[in-house]
Amino acid sequence: MHRFRHRHVIIVLLLVLIGSVLLFSLFHMNRQTTLPQGANMSVVGVELDQDKDFVDLDQLQKNGIKFVYLRGTQGKSYFDDNYLLYRDQMQGTHLSFGTIVSFSNESSVEAQYHYFESKIGQNTGELPVLIVPAVLSQSHRYWRQMTQFVQLLEQNGKSVCVMGDYRWHTLFSKQTKFMYTGASLKDKTHYAFWCYTQNGNVAHVDQLDRHDVTMFAYIGSLTTYEQLYEPDME
Repeated sequence: MHRFRHRHVIIVLLLVLIGSVLLFSLFHMNRQTTLPQGANMSVVGVELDQDKDFVDLDQLQKNGIKFVYLRGTQGKSYFDDNYLLYRDQMQGTHLSFGTIVSFSNESSVEAQYHYFESKIGQNTGELPVLIVPAVLSQSHRYWRQMTQFVQLLEQNGKSVCVMGDYRWHTLFSKQTKFMYTGASLKDKTHYAFWCYTQNGNVAHVDQLDRHDVTMFAYIGSLTTYEQLYEPDME
């Protein structure tokens, strides 16, 4: 009887130990920065907007983030409340940044471009201006209008990246870049950037450790990234 009880106690202790290890592993895993799967990406970025206040940019770069995309305008009336604040705070950091424009199907190309210019100005960052479709649309008319918007930016000397399927590339100029979206990167040839999750987190950074962060990766080497987009610290 005593031997049976002794074995029973050992089994219970082992189960408690295994459970504790699993809980610790799960907790530790959840605190890790979300990285792209299936690719050795060393250049990772995040999106910041008015829903994430007071993010410590120094802490962000200390935890391995290389660049930030700031949400800018959408259509002819939306301007993110935190855009200018975060843009000013980028100075003095080693973070590269870029500007997001959500292209609307409810406003004209000219109205959206003039609104963008009035709110953002010329300082759109070191990264390409990122054009994000505000609606999921397969309409050629909508994508042709987006092409016109991109042309206005490129004529103004801006590099542009479109978040969308590369099959639309025939509508754009040869210098227009594309951003892939999806959990698994299947085509590195035609894309410059990758939005690999909208539910990521960055460990040890307040506001970004709660699994609701949109995260990006640069598709290419660190050396190429630094040559193209590293901010000038002089």
